[in-house]
Amino acid sequence: LITQLGQYANYEAELKEIHSYRDTSKVDLAFKELKQHWESYLVKYQIKTPDKNFDTMVNIHNPKQSLTTKNLSRFLSLYQLGLGARGIGFRGTPQDLIGVMGLCHAETTDMMSKLLSTQRMDGSAMHQFFPLTMEATNGDSSEMEDRYDFYGDDHLWIIQTIAEYIKESADFDFLNKVVPYYEKDQHEQPKDEGTVFDHMCRAIEFTRSHVGSHGIPLLGFADWNDTVNLPMGAESIFNADLYGKALIELIALCQFQDKSDFVEKFQGYYDDMKKSVNEHLWDGDWYIRYFDHKGVPLGSKINQYGSIFTNAQSWTVFSGFATDERATRALESVNEKLNTAKGIKLSFPGFNGYDPEKGGVSTYPPGAKENGGIFLHSNPWVIIAETMLGHGDLAYEYYNQINPITKNDIIDEFEVEPYVYPQNILGDEHPQFGLGRNSWLSGTASWAYQASTKYIMGIRADYDGLVIDPCVPRKWDRFEITKHFRGATYQITVYNPKQVSKGIEKMIIDGIDYTGNKVPVFNDGKVHRIEAFMG
Repeated sequence: LITQLGQYANYEAELKEIHSYRDTSKVDLAFKELKQHWESYLVKYQIKTPDKNFDTMVNIHNPKQSLTTKNLSRFLSLYQLGLGARGIGFRGTPQDLIGVMGLCHAETTDMMSKLLSTQRMDGSAMHQFFPLTMEATNGDSSEMEDRYDFYGDDHLWIIQTIAEYIKESADFDFLNKVVPYYEKDQHEQPKDEGTVFDHMCRAIEFTRSHVGSHGIPLLGFADWNDTVNLPMGAESIFNADLYGKALIELIALCQFQDKSDFVEKFQGYYDDMKKSVNEHLWDGDWYIRYFDHKGVPLGSKINQYGSIFTNAQSWTVFSGFATDERATRALESVNEKLNTAKGIKLSFPGFNGYDPEKGGVSTYPPGAKENGGIFLHSNPWVIIAETMLGHGDLAYEYYNQINPITKNDIIDEFEVEPYVYPQNILGDEHPQFGLGRNSWLSGTASWAYQASTKYIMGIRADYDGLVIDPCVPRKWDRFEITKHFRGATYQITVYNPKQVSKGIEKMIIDGIDYTGNKVPVFNDGKVHRIEAFMG
């Protein structure tokens, strides 16, 4: 049985191709070509560990979902607003691109340029755009006159994406590409343009100049959590942390390029924000998520609902703003108050009834979606934060809690394909605890892949080489990774005889002893064998 689906501008003109696929040999060839396509994509990063479920997810299903999400974004989601209303998002798409950067980085430059062309001249960004017309909109923020018309996080995500692209490709010329800003004159011509690096700098300057009374970046209409829409003047720790992470990336990039003036400036920005975050947002056992327009905290012990939010803890580790002591305590609080056997909840307790000052989050019942649900996008961020602190066993436990393969035996509860991440799972405050919702097109795919490949397995591209920095369960005594990187193949075997979670004691590269944990760039078309010893 051969079933054909297609889309053509002229049906009559395409009849020849349509009829050709009634030949079974032509169909067999198409499937062969499809298999070759996936093999050429997947072969660029492969692992072998003591856990077959982990291997299957990392080697096959997660990178396939990441590519699907990269191609379609949330633009064609079956679950969202429907035909013609959603657009490609300035927030979600840069994250999706990072997920495939080590597998097909050359396919990301066009989309990065399109995203930058919907950045405003002041450094903020339009929330979404339609790829055929490049018309952009402000999203839901345009529907509420008493809220800002910008999202406080959108413009910052692209900085990480560009940095990761250059680490994988060494295409520093991309920074000099000239891209217009979004505003047009009366002749529909761009009013201003700038290099990619200029766009990155304007994004930083916008956040630096839009802070609230505590020196914390303004929430805008919302940050990553679209559903918390506080009145004008509210501040967001997520935006502070994303700004901090963006500054870390820019500082490293400028150091590598010997741009000392930018390094000094951006380091000053970073130090100022770190001070503000720790002066105002530490609540004793975790970090506060927001200040509202009156300066009242949300995500604090004083709140009856929403007293703790996951992202305020994980991202303050990401940004490096948390001290070691506070980072450890904040993540302990996540484990104590937000963790369940089926994943980590976004917040707790759930809001119980509509609150117009909080916005959309209070329209969901407790335990659903952003209102205390297990919003899977946030789980890899906790996994990554735990690996940064060296907690390999706990990071791996969190990974397995949400690994779709582990849901295969409870599919009547999960109701999602047991090889893709959904957007969310209903939390333990909901009567359908464990039910997955909105599968396939989720930013979870990109971040779960990054958590597993870059932080648990610990193989990360850098400007001058490949970092080997695994953080694994202590019981793993040996594991292998093959990664294609800048014109060479790296076959890496990691030994863990002392049963530790983190720390490379020594490396042997092609039979030669090396110090440190960074493998140099070879770019010679050859296979290089690396033995790394944890200790």
